[in-house]
Amino acid sequence: MNRPLLYRAAVQGVFGKREEYTRSSITDALFVYLDGKPEPESAARVDTHFRVRPLVCLTEEWEEQIRARYPETAIYRRTMMRPACRFIIPEKTKLPEGCRLSDMDEAAFDQHPFSHGMNYSCYAAFQAEGSGAVIYHGGEIVAAASSFLSLNGEVEMDIFTKETYRGKNLATACAARMLRNCMKRGITVHWDAQNDVSRHLAEKFGFVAEQEYSVCWLPQS
Repeated sequence: MNRPLLYRAAVQGVFGKREEYTRSSITDALFVYLDGKPEPESAARVDTHFRVRPLVCLTEEWEEQIRARYPETAIYRRTMMRPACRFIIPEKTKLPEGCRLSDMDEAAFDQHPFSHGMNYSCYAAFQAEGSGAVIYHGGEIVAAASSFLSLNGEVEMDIFTKETYRGKNLATACAARMLRNCMKRGITVHWDAQNDVSRHLAEKFGFVAEQEYSVCWLPQS
């Protein structure tokens, strides 16, 4: 499996935590990435500290270890889209009455809507390295698309719409605003689709599926 941006950010020490063993590593970066060849120490660490976390096996050896040791593991599939810096931006999306689209300015950033912007030290850092857009309704932020983190001119896409506002094209409008800004600035965007809805939205902007991968949830003892 290709190494995701979140994983690479942790390796470089800018996000998450990493534990290295003789032949393996455990990287806690939103997901818990298992790399190398499992050893008794690293396997025990997974069992005692990461049983309630989403695990991603980066090697066949770890996948075999997890499936053999925890046969009742729940497996979910995600799709990693190919990173891109040029996009197909649809024509202006019509918003429901009362909704207003805006860049994620300092006032919006300071609210950290749906936890967006939490991985930046301040708005100045977000403005310099990231990008984002929000939609307001009645003074409340009801949808947002923003960079989850930044690393050397690359960002991880994060989109969220308040449940009662879903199905109204708000995610499309936010993503279009953000991606247009990224394209203008030459920022490469990574899109990790958690389901078919997310994948189809990514494809609307010209992203192409790169690979599917499994996320493992261990059975609770």
